Amino acid sequence: MRDGSAHATGSVPDIRPVLPRDGHLPLSCSQERLWFLLQLHPGIRAYQFQAVLTLAGTLDTRALAAALTEVVRRHEVYRTTFAHGPDGPRQVVHPPYEVTVPVVDLRDSPDPEAAVRRAVGDAVDEELPVDRLPLVHWRLLRTADDRHVLLHLEHHLIHDGWAFNVFIDELCALYEAFAEGRPSPLPEPGLQFADFAAWQHAWLDSPAAERQLAYWRDRLADVPPFLELATDRPRTAARRFAGDAPRFTVPAHLTDRVRALARHERVSLFAVMLAAFQVLLHGWSEQDRFSVASGLAGRGRPETDRMLGMVVNTVALDADLRGDPTFRELLGRVRATVFGALEHQDLPFDRVIAALRPPRMPGRQALCEVLFAFHDAPMRAIRMPGLDVEVTPGISNGSAKFDLNVIAIPVAEQAVGQRGRDVPGGVEFIWEYDRDLFDATTVARAAADYERLLAAVVADPQVRVSELVGAGEDLR
Repeated sequence: MRDGSAHATGSVPDIRPVLPRDGHLPLSCSQERLWFLLQLHPGIRAYQFQAVLTLAGTLDTRALAAALTEVVRRHEVYRTTFAHGPDGPRQVVHPPYEVTVPVVDLRDSPDPEAAVRRAVGDAVDEELPVDRLPLVHWRLLRTADDRHVLLHLEHHLIHDGWAFNVFIDELCALYEAFAEGRPSPLPEPGLQFADFAAWQHAWLDSPAAERQLAYWRDRLADVPPFLELATDRPRTAARRFAGDAPRFTVPAHLTDRVRALARHERVSLFAVMLAAFQVLLHGWSEQDRFSVASGLAGRGRPETDRMLGMVVNTVALDADLRGDPTFRELLGRVRATVFGALEHQDLPFDRVIAALRPPRMPGRQALCEVLFAFHDAPMRAIRMPGLDVEVTPGISNGSAKFDLNVIAIPVAEQAVGQRGRDVPGGVEFIWEYDRDLFDATTVARAAADYERLLAAVVADPQVRVSELVGAGEDLR
């Protein structure tokens, strides 16, 4: 989710190029957190991102390879690896290179769609070592002369959801130009990710960072560090990061009513859906005070809008259901929580945890075991000449980063500003969960109960939380 950022003005200089480029290039704060996690759990695939682009029509494979080559040339982060250095982990930027896209011909397969699923499954099982190129690569599956599937694989050290939408936009613009024999229409990037990472470390010494730290210390001081969801199996000290990620869609007719409630209460769609999610977790855990983490885009400075790389920061959104509030009252609490988080979203989550010093428990992540994220970063209309394009992000590779990570994809909000395009009004949810803790049936029941909660609160925002929980499924 993206909104205003407190570090956007004043207190520190503008972002400037780091020179020389062969010196120590630090990781961004989000990258550092992930880097240290990878050192603790070598080889985990939970932080690899996969997407597929289904391309129907006449595909110019040379223009596609040229467009991908140009994206890699334009953005250093797509040709960056990561290594240990005397001053800690560092980014290593490599020269531009020509992208080759392997083509897997599945046209003779008796069941091309099943062959695609097998090929995608095999590809997403591959590990992306972070100390050598490429950390992003592509594979083309050909199922018919006029139908292809482009598989996009990328490590989270160089990826976030906002950046992926920028990548898709640039890919479309470059493909169209090269297919028509024109040069790139895109201006040169004004900012490279390594420059942003160095600037971010300078910002940590600013008064703005101190103010944000003071806010989080106060906001989270009395929040229990762990959310005790009833699990289907006992929790173990060692995590395997094994997971699944089923998708459930809240239909348009219900989502439109949720949007209407958000407008009436002068809150965002995210706030209403987060409040309903808090009610679900309250019934599941029987806790009335806990934290639900979320990822905020952190793109408060305009020069970061078109920058590829991992900027997203985790924030802990405290939930307060004490006193059996009405849903409208709960929504007011959530509004204040979300607004405060947006105003103080830049401080790295690790700095917050270090300041709060919650108890350490093997296999657990204080304030960050259940996430609720909104992927509503703007995406322009996807147009490639001669092709109908469908993008499916977040393909599961059988892993899970957290106990439960619910990702909402509101397509209509992503398409704001696109003219003449009909977009579905529903919201697709990815329910990524830890298979060592939960059964698939439990997660499906939770998703169904969540939809029921949304229907109940739009019907009567004055309903009390106890009534909502009492009428729902028993997840305990």
